[in-house]
Amino acid sequence: MSFVSPPVRRSSIGEIAQLQSAAALLRNSLQSFSSFVPLDVVRQLIQSGIPLALGVESRFLTVLFSELENFAAHAEQWAPDELLGQMSTYFEEVSRAISEEHGTVDKFIGDGVMAFWRAPARRSDHVLRACAGVLRAARRMERVNEARRAEGRPSIRIRIGLNCANVLVGNVGSSERLSYTVMGDGVNVAARLEGINLTRYSARPSASATACSKPSGPKSWHGLCRKVQVKDRKHQFMIYELLGIASSNDPELELRADDGRLSEMTWGASSCFERGDFVRQDADADLPRCNADDEGENDRSLTASDIEPDRSTGNLCQIECRLIHLFEPLSEKV
Repeated sequence: MSFVSPPVRRSSIGEIAQLQSAAALLRNSLQSFSSFVPLDVVRQLIQSGIPLALGVESRFLTVLFSELENFAAHAEQWAPDELLGQMSTYFEEVSRAISEEHGTVDKFIGDGVMAFWRAPARRSDHVLRACAGVLRAARRMERVNEARRAEGRPSIRIRIGLNCANVLVGNVGSSERLSYTVMGDGVNVAARLEGINLTRYSARPSASATACSKPSGPKSWHGLCRKVQVKDRKHQFMIYELLGIASSNDPELELRADDGRLSEMTWGASSCFERGDFVRQDADADLPRCNADDEGENDRSLTASDIEPDRSTGNLCQIECRLIHLFEPLSEKV
C-alpha cells in the first residue's frame, strides 16, 4: 500500500475538484498516520473499517532491542545539531534494515530502537528475517563508522539483542492514546541481551538460544558465547553471537571467512571442554596464550574484541577467552 501518487491535473469542474482535494487530504493524512503506526495496522484499519480499540493477543514473536554504546557521553559532547544528525543516521540505517526484512519498528526510546517480527502480519520465516535485519543494521553501521573514521570522528558502536518468545501484542494504552506494541518476559529478555554487550562482549549482535534454534538455526551462523542469567529471571540460558547467513552471497548477510573459522574452532573447543577432552599444553606451548592473571585482571573482563582476530594465534586466544566466558561460573546477573 502506497500513499504516494503522481501529480493530478486539477479539474475545472467544481464537484470533481472537491473530490480531488478530499482524496489528496485523505492520502496525506494516511501517509502521516503510517509514520506513527505500523503500515500493516493501517492496512487492517482501512480494510476492516473497525475503529482501533484496546486489546492484545498472545503470539510467538521475534523481538529486537538496539542502542548506541556510550550515548550519554556523546550527547554531552556533541552540539545539538550534530547529535540530531548522528541519531537520524543511526535510526535511518537500523529502521530501514528492519523494514526491508518485513519487521515492525515499534518505537524509538532515546537512543534505542525496539522492533519485532510476525506482527501485525504473520510470517513463518520471522526468525530468519529478524537475523537478516540485525546483520544488515550492524554492517550498515560499520560503513557509517568507516566514513566517520575517515573524517577523523569517533565511531558510534551499536549494541543489539534478539530473542524469540510468546509475548502479548496489540493495542496498549488508555482510551485516549493507544500504542501498537509488545510486552512480556520475552521482551524484557531481548532488552537485557542488548545490555549484555555493554561490558562483556563485542559489538556483534547477541541472540538467545531460542532465536538460534528456531527456523533460522540451520541457515544462520552463530558463535558460542555463554550461559547468562538476566536480571529478575531465575534460570540461565545460552546466548550466541550472530555472525552471518549460511550460503548467502549478499555482502550484508554472508558469513565472513574469519568469523566462520573462529566459530567452528570455538564450537569444537567447547565440545571437547564439555567432554573433558583437553589438549595437552605442550602441543602448542610455543603459541601465545590469553591469561588475564598476567595483568591482574579478572578473566571475565577479556572479550574477543580485545584480541587481534585475523591471526592464527589470535584465533586461538579468542577461543580461550570465549571458553573462559562460557564455563566460568556466573556470579552476577546481567
